[in-house]
Amino acid sequence: MSTVVGVACAGGVVLAGDRLVVADGRVRSRSRRHVLDFGSVGAAVVCGDVEGFVDRLDADVRSYRTERGDLRVDAFARLAADAADAFGASVLVAARDADGTPALRSVAPDGSVTEDRLAAFGSGAAVALGGLEAGHDPEASLDDAAALAGDAIAAAAERDAGTGADVDTYRLSACSDPPARASR
Repeated sequence: MSTVVGVACAGGVVLAGDRLVVADGRVRSRSRRHVLDFGSVGAAVVCGDVEGFVDRLDADVRSYRTERGDLRVDAFARLAADAADAFGASVLVAARDADGTPALRSVAPDGSVTEDRLAAFGSGAAVALGGLEAGHDPEASLDDAAALAGDAIAAAAERDAGTGADVDTYRLSACSDPPARASR
């Protein structure tokens, strides 16, 4: 399946996910990105049709920006929730709230949205979430949060055949710098 995680801290929000795609017990791809960069907002998704989900969410984000301008976390979470409901996806979203503070939301396959500080979805979610909870520091820097997220995915990869070792991240800094996506 794959595993994605989200970490919110004083330094901002980090989303991370592996690239492995496993279906029917067989590896289908080792290069599918589950972490998505839409500029000032980011998402991490786990579902059977990631490409379809990405196409839908990308179109919705473009339409929203054309009609309304800047995309904030609650509006972005609603867009992701509509797509999640259509594709049976579990999604983590990172965007700024109305005050400009980076925020993390979890979107379940039924479209329900939850505000979170830590979240994980996918086949290795239980292991990853345990690692996140054990090492989370609400006052951490963005670099520390990215390291924690990477370590959580690595721990899941060691214990879950559906989680790979190659990790992509999306970072949304608490300062006004533009977001940066990096690979590990």
